[in-house]
Amino acid sequence: MMIPPGAPSIRTRPEMQYAPSPTAIPGRSSIVLATTDAQILDGMGELLRGYRVNTIWARGTEEVRAALAENDVLACFCGFWLLDGTYRDVVRLLKHRHAEVPMIIVCSPECPQEYRDYLAALNIRAFDFICHPYRNMDLERILDSVVALRNAPIRTSTAHSSDRSFESDSLRRAS
Repeated sequence: MMIPPGAPSIRTRPEMQYAPSPTAIPGRSSIVLATTDAQILDGMGELLRGYRVNTIWARGTEEVRAALAENDVLACFCGFWLLDGTYRDVVRLLKHRHAEVPMIIVCSPECPQEYRDYLAALNIRAFDFICHPYRNMDLERILDSVVALRNAPIRTSTAHSSDRSFESDSLRRAS
């Protein structure tokens, strides 16, 4: 098992393959949040709760693999360290077995010194990255791009992007 920096921030839970959100709705697309970092889990988890997607928490590549096999996964958000590897292992998994699922790298509040590794991941397959502080507008931009890749329109109106009152069909923000 890899011991990530800041190990005291690792969130523990009973052993299981992966943990879908308790409010998961059948038939709804899912987002995998792969991390052992409690700050990433709390920050990104809070943002993702505002969207109409199921959130699945995975602590390692094997849990990511299981989540991908059993769910309609829209995207995978991944922190730097996992219990059985790093984001690079998830990039390889997605690249070779689930090329249709984009991966977004999530920087922790204490952005690691391996920042160049994040940029290298973008070169090898990662779709995007999001840095702390996590903002709704950054997440919305990423999810819009992800949905556009799937060829599914996200907006029903022709509102200008500066008009923040628009809502999407497939990922409408909760009120």
